[in-house]
Amino acid sequence: MKYGFSNLISDLGNFIKLNKNRSIDVSRYNFIEAVGMAILKSIELDENINITNNGKTQDYMEVMFNYPYDKSKNYIPVEVVNYGDIEKYVARLTETIMKHPSFTSLNDEDKKDLRDYIYYMVGEILNNAMHHSLSPIGAVISGQVYPQLGKIQICVIDRGIGFLKNLERKYSVKTETEAVRKALDRGITSPPNIYRPYSSSTDHAGYGLYILKEIITNTKGELKIISNDGAIYLRSNGQIEEKNLETAWKGSIVVFEFYEKNIEFSLQEFLNAFIFLKEKEEFSEGEDIFI
Repeated sequence: MKYGFSNLISDLGNFIKLNKNRSIDVSRYNFIEAVGMAILKSIELDENINITNNGKTQDYMEVMFNYPYDKSKNYIPVEVVNYGDIEKYVARLTETIMKHPSFTSLNDEDKKDLRDYIYYMVGEILNNAMHHSLSPIGAVISGQVYPQLGKIQICVIDRGIGFLKNLERKYSVKTETEAVRKALDRGITSPPNIYRPYSSSTDHAGYGLYILKEIITNTKGELKIISNDGAIYLRSNGQIEEKNLETAWKGSIVVFEFYEKNIEFSLQEFLNAFIFLKEKEEFSEGEDIFI
């Protein structure tokens, strides 16, 4: 049995199901992807719940939770991000991925493009989690590289209030799925004129998840967002699916899969062509959404 990106939404309830002794037993799983490990760590920290694992993933979980990064491996260990350390962890996660053998052989231009995209996407998600979730544990991050596919999986998880509580004060949203979809919409009052590489400071507040969605769509990746009992799945063909969950999950899970081979523009070129120009043309209709 496997738990990861493919069944993240459909099997979340079973994956985090509590036993009578208030522990979670994942011994039955023979493979747990990075996002699953990060979910377990976030619950362990937030609720002081014991994670039992006597199965095939026991050693992997020990490595993901307690060992430093090994560039000969494909996993990116689980880390807990504390408030005030966003920049440090965005940079560390980005450079960790760039050290993977799959990407060290890229030419300088392709390396820069990949670094810029990863830094930007991780920075946006982590800023949202740390600044707006009110998560008592900060955020948990992890990832995985799939060399044969040229695919990168990155996840950011918090145990905060979710999307609805953030947006219902200003917008007419009544469910978590409505709130997530609203956050993915275009929403800005003043389009930025510049992009500052290697900085997660949000001079583009309002763009965050919208740009993430556009990047994922244009590179044929996939994005899943869970907020309390609501879930959104952005497929590689651009279609968005919604689902209401019956789980005890609290907080937000944002995980995306991204393909280096599908990058066609530098990040600045992409922002100029697909975001800034369009936003400036439609500026009068803009609205400010930033969770």
